[in-house]
Amino acid sequence: MHGRQQNLFEAHAEPEKSELLLLASVALELPLAEPYSYTVPDALLARVVPGVRVRVSVGTRTVSGFVTALEQRPAAGKLKPILEVLDEHPALTPATLQLGLWVAKHYAAHPGEALAALVPAAVRHRRHGREILMAKVLDAAAAKAWIVNAGSTAALAARVRMLRLLLEQGTPMPLQELASRTHSGTGPAQTLARLGLVSLQRTIVAQDPFALLNPKPTTPPQLNADQANVLQELLPALDTRKHSAFLLHGVTGSGKTEVYLRLLERVLQQGRDAILLVPEISLTPQTVERLLSRLPTVAVLHSHLSDGERTEQWERLRSGAARIAVGPRSAIFAPLPNLGLIILDEEHETSFKQQQAPRYHARDVALARGRIENCLVLCGSATPSLESEALVHNSEMTRLSLPRRVMGRPLPQVGLVDMRSERAVGPGGIFSRKLVVAIEETLRNKEQVLLFLNRRGFSTTVVCRMCAWKAMCKDCAIHLTHYKGAARLLCHYCGSESPAPTECPDCRQSTLRFSGFGTEKVAAAAEVLFPKARIVRRDGDALRSRGAPEKLFADLKSGNIDILIGTQVLAKGFDIPGITLVGVISADTALLVPDFRSAERTFQLLCQVAGRAGRGDQPGRVIVQTSMPEHFAITCAAQHDHATFIKRELAARAEHGYPPSGRLLRLVVQAIDPQVAAQAASALGESLRTLPAVVAEAVFVDGPAPCPLPILQGEHRHHLLVRAPTDTLLSELLPLIPRKAVRGARIIFDRDPVAML
Repeated sequence: MHGRQQNLFEAHAEPEKSELLLLASVALELPLAEPYSYTVPDALLARVVPGVRVRVSVGTRTVSGFVTALEQRPAAGKLKPILEVLDEHPALTPATLQLGLWVAKHYAAHPGEALAALVPAAVRHRRHGREILMAKVLDAAAAKAWIVNAGSTAALAARVRMLRLLLEQGTPMPLQELASRTHSGTGPAQTLARLGLVSLQRTIVAQDPFALLNPKPTTPPQLNADQANVLQELLPALDTRKHSAFLLHGVTGSGKTEVYLRLLERVLQQGRDAILLVPEISLTPQTVERLLSRLPTVAVLHSHLSDGERTEQWERLRSGAARIAVGPRSAIFAPLPNLGLIILDEEHETSFKQQQAPRYHARDVALARGRIENCLVLCGSATPSLESEALVHNSEMTRLSLPRRVMGRPLPQVGLVDMRSERAVGPGGIFSRKLVVAIEETLRNKEQVLLFLNRRGFSTTVVCRMCAWKAMCKDCAIHLTHYKGAARLLCHYCGSESPAPTECPDCRQSTLRFSGFGTEKVAAAAEVLFPKARIVRRDGDALRSRGAPEKLFADLKSGNIDILIGTQVLAKGFDIPGITLVGVISADTALLVPDFRSAERTFQLLCQVAGRAGRGDQPGRVIVQTSMPEHFAITCAAQHDHATFIKRELAARAEHGYPPSGRLLRLVVQAIDPQVAAQAASALGESLRTLPAVVAEAVFVDGPAPCPLPILQGEHRHHLLVRAPTDTLLSELLPLIPRKAVRGARIIFDRDPVAML
């Protein structure tokens, strides 16, 4: 029986002669708004505790869920018992259980699904590392005696070779390696096992996600005055073991990482644990290598790990074998038992927002976990988000500043090139003459170049000049991107792909026009213009393969790359001293997105990518190609003028009640049938406008309207925006909003959205 229904039923039931039972509230990993109640069998009394995963029966099937609470009371009606406890140790600590329930309530997510997000799927499904057979000599004396008495047949010779190698090794050896090194199959080892001379045991292979890194012990550098002043504020706050929150606003190259390291060292000295969040998986190798050069017991948590690696890293953190968790947003849920510090590096990045349920923002979850576990939260950025600026203004965070680069290094000089009047050179008209000259000069000086464009692929549109056919995704209202190297058309939203056509599918004419450009076309043009340069393209596609981030970091450090070309993934925190020139191919990409945050994203992205230049001994420079050089986001970024940008952007947001001046809830209605989607969105809009806060005009509802991407993955989409003046009012409104739409449609709740497409 559903938990809420049962509680109402029990509240009116006569308690006559009802025996007391131990009941467990279980949040099932299903789209259910409330936990269900189950009895705890006597055999499981010692193992059923809050935070543990259990298997229970729902209808005719069995499902798993999390125990959220225990209560001893009479039960009305017949309840089902818990069938099985799935964990040897609870998957959630009391603190992370409380955090998960906060996530469910704050982001209007189902409790079981929210709690499941705190535990990696590999852990929940008990997937471990790869199992192999290990061979080991059982009795060395017996093995030596057998070798002496063995005959000279070919079969016996193979067994002798195996025994001799195992004796020389002195430790267990993988069976496949043993067979390979003795030039035989596995049969002789199986025979030796039957003879009682060798044991063959299945062992889970320990996987090392740090295998490609090369950390070397380093001595902490001398702090400059700015860093020392910042730590004079942070270290005492850390020592109090009470919750506090700080915003570290430091220009690129100002030494924020050294501040992080000093805090991590202190928290380990206190016997406590820490979480360091980075915005991109590709940054994890660089971060981990720097940590390992100074600190022990680091574990990583991210989706590019194998199941075995992820389970092993999670268990190391849970058991206390590792005490610092590093990773992107999901690492905020690391199972650390004694948390003392949470750091969000590049806190402004939108990648800290989860785009699937539960749609949490890691910054807000970090602040909530900090309050729950009484720990210090530090958000660092060269371009703080407007939301963090508002937290400082409201005294919920304290601002600290690193206004200068370390060692007195200057910020890079930024030059703007107006592409409306510039005559481009090279294939495709991508490069300005000024940028080409700068690249040639940088290469002559044996320095490195970073070229940035926030578009993947070769061409962004494919159109027939004869009949106007367009290459569109059949499941999404979006142009397909052409990848010339793979001869494919790819949808960046649903992932569908197809062969690139050589003629128009409609009119069968060879009149296709491939227009626009992405990083693949930039790389092709660069290879023509700079034929002797070692050019590497790395974007989200190229960095998904296993080991790719580690290899890129190693190649950059060793100087094996002259020109690196990529998307925004390369703008986030890469610290390569050899890069002295950054070229922004087009600064206008983000400005053209229909989103109230487009100016902020453009400013942040330009400042961040510019910050990759001149981080070593040589000064850096940046050349920005744009068709809108007068836009304030671009001019402020070119002048490194954060204060002016924030002032203008905050005023624009306040005029329309957009965050951080107000709070937003985006409701997306989706359905396969376009009429069902439209009707469900209209019904939801009518329902919202009857809510008391909306009637009183304290809360405003915009829409419904088709989404900027009206079709996505085969579903038609409409959205509504709920604008509330305060976070508290929005929280009070959430439980009143209908969770279900008409049959065939579904409603997605996205609180504090960062993407409006």
